[in-house]
Amino acid sequence: MHSLLIVVLGIAAAVAYGVAHDQVTARLCLEYFTVFHPPLFATTSPTLLALGWGVLATWWLGLTLGVVLAVAAR
Repeated sequence: MHSLLIVVLGIAAAVAYGVAHDQVTARLCLEYFTVFHPPLFATTSPTLLALGWGVLATWWLGLTLGVVLAVAAR
């Protein structure tokens, strides 16, 4: 059970960082998300684009790091 908690916390930490990072990036250059990325959903809202791309771009890294940390901790 502790290993699962470590993995979930790893995913949550990575996603939180990705969303926070993309919130800043979306405010500085919205075209990065609207022109240079395929559309996730039909919106031009910087908040929603940053939320979507922040989660999509970082969950897998959090999963990988969480598994590695869980194995190392157990």
